[in-house]
Amino acid sequence: MMKQNRSKKCWSGMVLYCMLVVTIFAAPVKVACVGDSITFGAGVAAREKLNYPRQLGYLLGAGYEVRNFGRSGATMLSKGNLPYMKQVQYRKSLEFQPDIVILKLGTNDSKPQNWKHKGEFAADAMALVKTYQALPSKPRVILCKPVVVAKDRWGITEKVVKREVSSAIAKVAQDLGVEMIDLRPILLNHKDWVPDGVHPNAFGAEAIARHLYRYLTTARETTPKISYPKATKSSWFHGFEMLDFKLDGVACKIVKPRRVAKGAPWVWRARFWGHQPQFDVAMLELGWHVVYCDVANLFGAPDAVKRWDRFYQETQRIGLHAKVVLEGMSRGGLIIHNWAVANPAKVAGLIADNAVMDITSWPGGLGTGKGSEKDWNRCKQVYGLADDAAARAYDKNPVDTVKQLAEAKVPLLYLVGTADKVVPADENSFFARDQLAGYPGLQVIEKPGKGHHPHALENPAPIVDFALKAHGLYRNPAAMASPSAEFRGSSAGWGGGIWWDQHENINRIAKANPDLELIFLGDSISQSWTGPRKRVSDPSGGRTFDKQFGKHWKSASFGISGDRTEHLIFRVQHGNVDGIKPKVVVVMIGVNNINHGHSATQISGGIKQLVASLKQKLPQSRILLLGPLPTAWKSDSPQRLTCDQIHKQIASLGKEPQVRYLNLSEKFLEPDGALKKSAYRGDGIHLSGGGYELWASLLVPELKAMTSARD
Repeated sequence: MMKQNRSKKCWSGMVLYCMLVVTIFAAPVKVACVGDSITFGAGVAAREKLNYPRQLGYLLGAGYEVRNFGRSGATMLSKGNLPYMKQVQYRKSLEFQPDIVILKLGTNDSKPQNWKHKGEFAADAMALVKTYQALPSKPRVILCKPVVVAKDRWGITEKVVKREVSSAIAKVAQDLGVEMIDLRPILLNHKDWVPDGVHPNAFGAEAIARHLYRYLTTARETTPKISYPKATKSSWFHGFEMLDFKLDGVACKIVKPRRVAKGAPWVWRARFWGHQPQFDVAMLELGWHVVYCDVANLFGAPDAVKRWDRFYQETQRIGLHAKVVLEGMSRGGLIIHNWAVANPAKVAGLIADNAVMDITSWPGGLGTGKGSEKDWNRCKQVYGLADDAAARAYDKNPVDTVKQLAEAKVPLLYLVGTADKVVPADENSFFARDQLAGYPGLQVIEKPGKGHHPHALENPAPIVDFALKAHGLYRNPAAMASPSAEFRGSSAGWGGGIWWDQHENINRIAKANPDLELIFLGDSISQSWTGPRKRVSDPSGGRTFDKQFGKHWKSASFGISGDRTEHLIFRVQHGNVDGIKPKVVVVMIGVNNINHGHSATQISGGIKQLVASLKQKLPQSRILLLGPLPTAWKSDSPQRLTCDQIHKQIASLGKEPQVRYLNLSEKFLEPDGALKKSAYRGDGIHLSGGGYELWASLLVPELKAMTSARD
């Protein structure tokens, strides 16, 4: 028996060893970025470092090998002025034997001299795709719709690219059954990142890279167990197969993603099918199903809820996830709220867009809204309400029951046009918001000055993020190690150059100064202790940094202007602290995340990841975690409130080994909560000379205590 046990242990050990060897020596996934000047990186500062394929490689990490096969001016059309299939980059992309091909062509095809051959575009695109599909590596081919044309230039027009080229690419993708991504929405809110109208700059390239990173790293089912219903009709929904079917005589739809996401998550669209489909298309790209069950003219009444109950049973037979994200525009807000209240455990999240939440507001028109007499009569009938007085007494409208969703901790997203005169916000979404005051699961996106239309957002990214968070699939960008795409002129913080110049210079400083005892990690506020050129202290120097810290410890400022938490995590993981063993690391980061639009939860998550990375890299060092200093002159400003929330969320880190948490906020504030004018420059962010003197006076006693305890 003992011999058998030893034999089993030996065999298990060999298996584990073999698995480890396979893991260590597994070949990286090879990604070929095929395209035109946008892929190549024309117009991108420091193109070799900051083109989108290079930035995608940084995000994907060591398990991937990403190469740029972009050719400026290239066309999909074989009769175009520069056919991609005749370029050396095409031949090299084939020789690369990729596992994944990201194919982004079509922008140059829109030029009049090229688009006159548009009748051949589909055939040429198919021919190109098939050459990659025929490779021995059998790659995934992902077709991309072009990025937005911010300004018509060089014969390239947004009208042709959006309406004709993108549609042709979608048709090719559906005919070949290959994957497709729409890159157009990504830069709609940042046309300033497309300075010449056609070519994204480094920030635009970063946005493309992040979008593709999310797509490529979304977990997918290898063999999805989906049993689709028998269709009465099969058609296409923006390049995705759509099945129409009947359930108990009711019209229903289900749209199939090209590759099903892990767990088969889904969006349930209520009413107005196909209207403003940006969010639906984005979720289909990420592997979610999108479904519909007709409840027209039922206004969310109990019969509508029963119909949806039956449809939900069918979705479970099909094999979709047990929890759904509900999406409702206008009167669709009634059914999604009412069904969610009846079935909170089945709801991952709820998205309500200019939603009706009180039937007396619409279609009743008993408030300030216009109402609809025809719809109001139907509505009263399906609810069994005899007259307007009975309707006023009805107490099961969403505005009456929405607190039940908060009690069930259902995440809610309300999109609200503040000038909506059809479904007035004060009687509907804003009224519900006020009922939910203090509920952390509510997010409201206001559309200032907008009426009932347009619904949705042109760039659906915030709605996509909400859905992913609701399903536990969201990855915090503030905690995801990534380099910065920053590039600056001679007067902007660094003295010129790009972020990588500063990062690599700090790596050299760390290598040349293994005896550093104290380092500061952060953004421009930390960088300004020394400036970007002479970062190491001089014991006999005249700077505050030299006099306050340099005379006690060999110190260095490793702050980089503009850095956010994700950039600092990347720096820690890629050389900035290699080869040194400082006694104390002072960390202050987060202000640029606030200005970038990250939430307090995102930023605190990034700080927590940063601390974890530091503990792993510098196990013998103490960490003095400060969190961000207060910013913005007014104490009730959104930036200040976010800063306060960050401190509440990171305070517990001070209980961890190696970490001392110190909140210095009060020291930089007047009794009324305003920033101390003597400590800040005019922007209410950066410290003045007096601010650095104050900061140093607060830090030195702490550092002495921490270093003496360590010694």
